[in-house]
Amino acid sequence: MYRIAQRILAALIVSIGLGSAAAMAAGNQEPAGINLGGTSFFDGFGATKPGWTYLGYYQYSAANHITDNSGNDSTAFKNPHINDLLILNQLAYTTPYTLFNGQGHLGFTVLVPYLFFNTHFDSSGIQLSDNGNGFGDTTWGPYIQMNPVISGGRPVFSQRFELDVIAPTGKYSASKDINPGAHFWSINPYWAATWLPTPKVEVSWRLHYLYNFANNDPSGVPSSINKAQAGQATWINFTTSYAVRNNLNVGINGYYFHQLTKDKFTYDNGTTTDGTQFGDSGKASLFAIGPGLFWKISKDNILMVNVYFQTMARNRGRGSVLNVHWVHPF
Repeated sequence: MYRIAQRILAALIVSIGLGSAAAMAAGNQEPAGINLGGTSFFDGFGATKPGWTYLGYYQYSAANHITDNSGNDSTAFKNPHINDLLILNQLAYTTPYTLFNGQGHLGFTVLVPYLFFNTHFDSSGIQLSDNGNGFGDTTWGPYIQMNPVISGGRPVFSQRFELDVIAPTGKYSASKDINPGAHFWSINPYWAATWLPTPKVEVSWRLHYLYNFANNDPSGVPSSINKAQAGQATWINFTTSYAVRNNLNVGINGYYFHQLTKDKFTYDNGTTTDGTQFGDSGKASLFAIGPGLFWKISKDNILMVNVYFQTMARNRGRGSVLNVHWVHPF
């Protein structure tokens, strides 16, 4: 029984250890493709003219720590290595329709992730199996991009509101511990904003909320459990940068993730539990920070590069992340 509990705990801890990449079926998990540091500088700005924009995200993460409820390395694992590559393609369309007396521009977006895994666990500890490479869950939803606020002849503030739905379209198997897809629906609204206090200084943030629905075929749990529901969560991506040239900003980027409620598990007889008795040690949290740059290559090409060092983690994996973000309006 102790070995089973340790294996479940290990699966729960690592489930959001892959950042925006992998997801598991139960416990301290988040759906594939959530935006942990994917967007950064000048995030509150977006297209206000009708048309299409392509946004590409290329993210490599490497974690060799899996932490417990106190933020210490879990004793269940020996020398874990969890590496993944996320390629996420996004299309956004700003429509001709406006709201709020022409101040808000209605648009729609869709995001499709593809994931590559390279995981290794020493045989002396818990070993988890991954489901191989494959598509993650599709994210789609409407947004309202507001016109920038102009003061002194220049923009000083811009913001966007979006309501996303994450659909369980990704590759998934209940017999695997690590999956590209989560096998449950989620709702993920956010507010993105950018403040320009001076012509050369930029401050941006994106505040997310996540509500997860139940997974009716969970993995990594006792056979008496027929349903699992990940806890609610919130997180913020944040940046500040300085324009060293007209088309180049350098600065600091980071994010903080916090699980608000514990996961819920339902037995065959209808009773529920937060998983404490079989190893779910509690809520997950993560803080990451690092350097980054924003480069406006041309009118139609913007490149952002971010490095994140995950300096604090509880009930999840911890490591470092390299993110490259390309924006190309048509």
